[in-house]
Amino acid sequence: MITHSKASLSIISETHPAADVSAVLGLEPSRTAEIGDRKSLSGLPRKYSLWVLDAPSGRGDSDPLELLAELLRGKAPALTELRENYTTEIVYGGFSDSGQGSFVFPAGVMADLGALGCDFLGTAYLDEPEYDTPSVREEVVLPVVAGREAEFELAFGTAQQIVAAAPGFRELTLSRGIETPNHYLLLIEWDSLEAHETTFRGSPAYAEWSALLHHFYEPFPEVRHFTELTRLRG
Repeated sequence: MITHSKASLSIISETHPAADVSAVLGLEPSRTAEIGDRKSLSGLPRKYSLWVLDAPSGRGDSDPLELLAELLRGKAPALTELRENYTTEIVYGGFSDSGQGSFVFPAGVMADLGALGCDFLGTAYLDEPEYDTPSVREEVVLPVVAGREAEFELAFGTAQQIVAAAPGFRELTLSRGIETPNHYLLLIEWDSLEAHETTFRGSPAYAEWSALLHHFYEPFPEVRHFTELTRLRG
């Protein structure tokens, strides 16, 4: 069954700033990133602006998609105006505790969201699959600014949903340092180096990942890639 889920409105543009979205929608975002902000380890500028509004949490049994629909009620004309220069998308993801997960979307909620005119991206995260080909492992130590660990871990809870939906993603683990509690070890398994370096980093999803996490690091970390030679289990 689906154990928990998350819903967001994502607005992206290659030509216009994220700052203008708030003025048109009359809503404050959960996070933003602008064209020209640092995009990757190379320091290259971002090609997209990003404006994201997450559904609120902590309201009993209310589904986040229903809460997002409430936030956006009456915003269809503003979203139509934005689509002249932006791409608008409803992003919904759910986590299953087994190999099969299913969703039930109330008809009223779907009608409300459909009236907004946004594309809908849905993802279910299920049990770990079996693979016939070796993976490429991305390894990086994340030096989080001391005192911001709790904030980082909260943001990472959202960010991991983004990378989990990327083509070529296999699995992810995040571990916290014992001797240095503000350092985290991130391990991500990919189908190939290209799945990480080209497909994911060249996508709008990477802009969301970066906007959520990159401002926590000091200094900025170095990513390395490895292929497995041997494995021994006790």
